[in-house]
Amino acid sequence: MLPQKHTLVATLAVVLAVAQAVDLASERAALLALRSAVGGRTLFWNATRESPCNWAGVQCEHDHVVELHLPGVALSGEIPVGIFGNLTQLRTLSLRFDALRGSLPSDLASCVNLRNLYIQRNLLSGQIPPFLFDFADLVRLNLGFNNFSGPFPTAFNSLTRLKTLFLENNQLSGPIPDLDKLTLDQFNVSDNLLNGSVPLKLQAFPPDSFLGNSLCGRPLSLCPGDVADPLSVDNNAKDSNTNNKSKLSGGAIAGIVVGSVVFLLLLVFLLIF
Repeated sequence: MLPQKHTLVATLAVVLAVAQAVDLASERAALLALRSAVGGRTLFWNATRESPCNWAGVQCEHDHVVELHLPGVALSGEIPVGIFGNLTQLRTLSLRFDALRGSLPSDLASCVNLRNLYIQRNLLSGQIPPFLFDFADLVRLNLGFNNFSGPFPTAFNSLTRLKTLFLENNQLSGPIPDLDKLTLDQFNVSDNLLNGSVPLKLQAFPPDSFLGNSLCGRPLSLCPGDVADPLSVDNNAKDSNTNNKSKLSGGAIAGIVVGSVVFLLLLVFLLIF
């Protein structure tokens, strides 16, 4: 029976190796299709190499492509549908500082393990696609400096692991929803078409995270009808009282000095006579 067990193990190993080779081959074909569709300096990839894991910008683990970094390599045009369906192990996708246009392809939804998505400074447009909110492991999302439009999705609350959310310089409109399910470290929605008040949980971010919109409330100016912070009013009152006391104290001191001089002059006058 022992030889049969060894034979079974060897057979399984061969099957697994073949499956991995097939998967990597499909991932290689997907990368070549991306290169063909959007051009750019990815043309320096050596298509004759067997493994894409040796290509610039491609990182693999266990014979699967897990990271694709192509920032600032002059990619242009639209990303066609049908590429990311063969790159399902991706954890990081960086296509920033390029010239990509159109919308994000729907098959990007197949990359369920995505943790980092950097596509800032392109020409992408349309509404923020709903499939982004299914990436439960997403930690960093940068969609800044594009042409995304439409309302600010409340579905961002489903990304409970999200730490970075950059949406600046787009065409998003309407109010910012309460993102009370998130614990963000970085946030920016400046230079959009947003209006209304800044949600309470986001008021800890600096003013430049919200500038270039029609927003109000902390950390910006108060909204119409808002009541000033009682603590701030109290502090202002204390400062005013302190200033008044300082002024009164100064006047009292001046009066004492003048009175003393007059008294001394009178005393000298009396002594003379």
